[in-house]
Amino acid sequence: MLSHELVRKFQTFLKYPNRSLEDFESLLGMQKRNILIDIDKINDSLVAKKFPPITFKEGKLRPLTISEDELLQASLPHLKDYYFQDERPDLIILYVLLSSDYVSISHLEIFLHISRNSVLSDLKEVRARLLSFRVELLYTRQKGYFLAGEALALRRLLERTVNQILAFASGKWLLTYILKELAYDDTSQKITSVLETLAAQYRLSFISEKSRELSYLLTFLNTAPFSTSERVQQTYNELGDYYPFASLLEQFYYYYPNLKRENTFIITRLIGCIQGDLHHFYQEEVYLIMEDIINSVLVNTGLTLKDSPDLRENLYSHLLPAYYRIRYDVEMVNPLKEQIKEDYTSLFYLVKRSLLPLERRLEKTISDDEVAYFTIHFGSKLERPAKSEKNQLVALSVCPNGVSSSLILQSELKGLFPQIQFIEIHQLGDLAFLDASTYDLIFSTVAFQSAKPVYITQPLMGAVEKMLLKKTVCEEFNLPISNPVTVNELLDIISKHATITDKEGLTRDLSQYIIGNHLKKELGGKGLLDLLKEEFIQQCQEVATWQEAIRLAAQPLLKENIIEERYIDGMIASVNELGAYIVLAPKVAVPHAAPDKGAKALGISLLKLATPVSFDIEKEGDKERDVQLIFVLAAIDSSSHLKALQELSLILDDDENIEDIIAAKDKKEMLNIMATIIDEGDL
Repeated sequence: MLSHELVRKFQTFLKYPNRSLEDFESLLGMQKRNILIDIDKINDSLVAKKFPPITFKEGKLRPLTISEDELLQASLPHLKDYYFQDERPDLIILYVLLSSDYVSISHLEIFLHISRNSVLSDLKEVRARLLSFRVELLYTRQKGYFLAGEALALRRLLERTVNQILAFASGKWLLTYILKELAYDDTSQKITSVLETLAAQYRLSFISEKSRELSYLLTFLNTAPFSTSERVQQTYNELGDYYPFASLLEQFYYYYPNLKRENTFIITRLIGCIQGDLHHFYQEEVYLIMEDIINSVLVNTGLTLKDSPDLRENLYSHLLPAYYRIRYDVEMVNPLKEQIKEDYTSLFYLVKRSLLPLERRLEKTISDDEVAYFTIHFGSKLERPAKSEKNQLVALSVCPNGVSSSLILQSELKGLFPQIQFIEIHQLGDLAFLDASTYDLIFSTVAFQSAKPVYITQPLMGAVEKMLLKKTVCEEFNLPISNPVTVNELLDIISKHATITDKEGLTRDLSQYIIGNHLKKELGGKGLLDLLKEEFIQQCQEVATWQEAIRLAAQPLLKENIIEERYIDGMIASVNELGAYIVLAPKVAVPHAAPDKGAKALGISLLKLATPVSFDIEKEGDKERDVQLIFVLAAIDSSSHLKALQELSLILDDDENIEDIIAAKDKKEMLNIMATIIDEGDL
């Protein structure tokens, strides 16, 4: 009997052929005995469907000769043997929402192969999840269980539930099962094909992951018992004639006429799946917001970003669909969110703050799922510690799940393989135009057939995944491995001299140590109060100009040889360029310059003025740019200062904190106020 956990492990075995059981112990965080038990369960399913079982030869996993899709197709008649787990509440929502027949507890027992008590427990969870959508789960003797709510709310619930299910390792399996149970035709692949063909006519490209979600959503809407409403139409009225989407959909409805009743709803979902293109799909409003975001990121993070066309083209490609997703409440499920927040803790916080221009324009709160995608976009710009070696191999990095994910994948791969030159590919179709003799191997987030070796990975890899990928590629291409020590060798030594109480945790930490989790190293760094020493704080009655304020504020760093004189000139030039963005909060400015402008070490100094000085560079008469606190940042790279800026941003989030620091009697009191805020803050 399969489950989504077993499907996830099957995907792992597909991804890592020729690896030992010890490698899978590290990768899965499981003991060998439990892995073998799970392999036996998977093999029972494989053999029952006439497929060869998973086997090992000379201690290494033999490459599997069956794909996940082949196993799915063969399992369709046997999906009732599936063991449902965490996905049950989502499946109940989908089943009740889409069923046109009477639904009782008995129906749900049969549908999920569980007991009555388990169904009742799951129904409680379902009701809790429905609260945020303002939808109710009701029951009458005439109708059975049904969902009641506004038409638009029900559509959003359908969309969210489909996306949640697809986030499971077995997501496609589960949606196939429910389509079969409801006797719906699975038209998802046909819909994808039609949309991609039509999109090509308008020079549009889909984000692969989002187009898959949209295809399933349209599959359900095509046959589901949904009633339309005036509000659904009015909510999106301004997009009714939006070119090229209205024209594209008119052609699409030739194939699926039932969906025309959902036209304005579908337009908003479609535009959230399209990659933005500065050349063929330019929108001035979105472009101006992008410029505001870039400037906010520069000031909030202290990053020095190359002012290149690629930076704007890539960010615009991500921002355009995100703009419409947020504007029309298209909920995003980002499966990498928690890992991004963990690996990029400080940067996530600072990027979230930098997205205020977008929030203000749309008057919407941006979800952490969306913030995470922006974070990996800017995270891909962080400098990597590995130095490039002579490029001997050329590899393609293929990631059709959006530009941000593609950027972080390439950044991760460059850190792992400095001796390989990488070519970025956003669409699988682009491979057909590449001469195979120009590259040696492929790293991809999706599986496909190729004459060249294909290594399946994901944009953000865990330490063990990095270690196995590096080991596999280096062995197969005869590349030097800088870390010959393995996790299992260390575990063997430790177990001889100590009792291991948490093998999974120890394995994870050792893996991070061996492979070098460069993201965490980069994003660690010193905190604000580690850098802002008492002797780096000055208090002054007044200064004549903002330029004089910066020069005075920087003196402690200059005196300690943390910066050169030219760094001060660089900061003044930067303020002239960025203007009002340098004022991060009322009464607070944080000037900085690029590391190559004369920063010799990491440091922060502070000048407090009794009389405000104007940073109104544009001379607009804006009193909000009157500043009394000037924090000077000296950054030596793109990331070691991020923790300090995260803590500073926490302080600046509350105007009261700023007033307390200004009112402080002396330097010690100022530092104590900051320390209290940081200690009590949620970082």
